[in-house]
Amino acid sequence: MSQELSTRPIEDLWFDVGGYTVRRMTAGEAGELPDGFRAVYGDDYLSEKVYDAATLAETVASGDQVSYLARDPKGRLAGHIALARSAPNRALWEMGQAIVLPDHRKAGIFRWLFQAALSHATRDPGCVGVFATSLTNHVVSQKVCSEAGFADVGLEIDYVPRRMLLKEGARGAIATIVQYLPVQEAAPQAAHVPMGYRDWAARLLTAVGERGAVQVSPGDGRFTRGASGLETIDLPRFDMSRLTLAHAGGDFAERIRAEEEVAEAAGRRTVQVLLPLGRPDGAAAFAYLRRRGYGFSGVLPHFLADGGHAGMLYRSFDQPNLGEIQVYSPRAQVLLSDVRADWAARVEPAMAAA
Repeated sequence: MSQELSTRPIEDLWFDVGGYTVRRMTAGEAGELPDGFRAVYGDDYLSEKVYDAATLAETVASGDQVSYLARDPKGRLAGHIALARSAPNRALWEMGQAIVLPDHRKAGIFRWLFQAALSHATRDPGCVGVFATSLTNHVVSQKVCSEAGFADVGLEIDYVPRRMLLKEGARGAIATIVQYLPVQEAAPQAAHVPMGYRDWAARLLTAVGERGAVQVSPGDGRFTRGASGLETIDLPRFDMSRLTLAHAGGDFAERIRAEEEVAEAAGRRTVQVLLPLGRPDGAAAFAYLRRRGYGFSGVLPHFLADGGHAGMLYRSFDQPNLGEIQVYSPRAQVLLSDVRADWAARVEPAMAAA
C-alpha cells in the first residue's frame, strides 16, 4: 500500500497495489458503471439502479451510497464496490454491488475493494454495524467476509432467480447469505421468539456481540388491537414479494393471506416477511406464519428503524432450492442445517390455520 489506511481521513481513502489504484468514486464517474456491470452480468444484475448512471450519480452525491473504484495502470475501470444505507436503521451500512471485470480477475482486486469499503464503514463515527450479502455459490466472498470478522446471521432463500445464473450452471434459484459485523456497541435489544427458537436466535445474536435478552413469548396469535403496520415491496426482478411488519394487528392473518394471493397471482416465487422481534406481537406473528407454512431463516441485528432486530421468514410457492446452497464457515453450516430442518418441519400451507 502506498500509505496506511488508518492515517487518512475517510474522504481521502485510497491505495494502490500492483499498478492498480483503488479510490473513492465521485458522482461524475458514475457513468462508467453501467458498462462495467454489463461486462460482468449482462443486463441481469439484481439491482436495476446500476444501469442508470443518473440515479447512481444522484445517490452518490447525496451520501446514501459510497463507492470505490479499482482502475488498472491505464486508468480503465477494473472493479467496483459500494456501501449503501439501505436498511431502515440509518446507522447501518450495507456492502454490495461488488464486481471485478473479466480481464482483471485473479489479481486480488475484490479484497482491495472490500478493504477500502470496510475501512470507510468502520471509521464512520455514526456507523453501528455493516451488513454484507454473498451468493451461496460464491464461497470466496463469504470467506473474505468471515476472515474480516463478519458473522453469518441469515439466509435469504431463493433470492437470486435461476435465469440470472444460467452461465454459472445453477439448477434453481440461489440463496444469499447475510453476514453482519458490529462496528460499535449498540443499545441492547430484546428479541421475542416463539418456543423452540430461543436457542437458535440467541446463538445468532451472541455471535455478533448482542447482549439483549432473547425471550420466549406466547405464540397463540395474540396481536395488538387495530390495523397491522405492514409495508409491501414487490420485487419482480427477484421473483419475490417482501413484507416488513411494524406491528401485528387484529387483521394480520387477513393481510397475510391477501398479500400471498397477490404475490402468487403476479408469478412471484417467494414471500419474505421481516418481523420486529423487539415486540411480543412480533413473536405471535412469527408463530402464525410458521403454522401457515413459512420457514425461519435468520435474524438481522439492529436492522429496524428503532434499532430493533428483525426476524426473517419466507414462504416458497415452489419447493425452495436448499440443495445447491454452499456455505463457508462452521457457523454458516449450522445455520443451513437449522434452516433445512425448519423448512422440513413446517406446516403444509394447505393445512395451515386460517
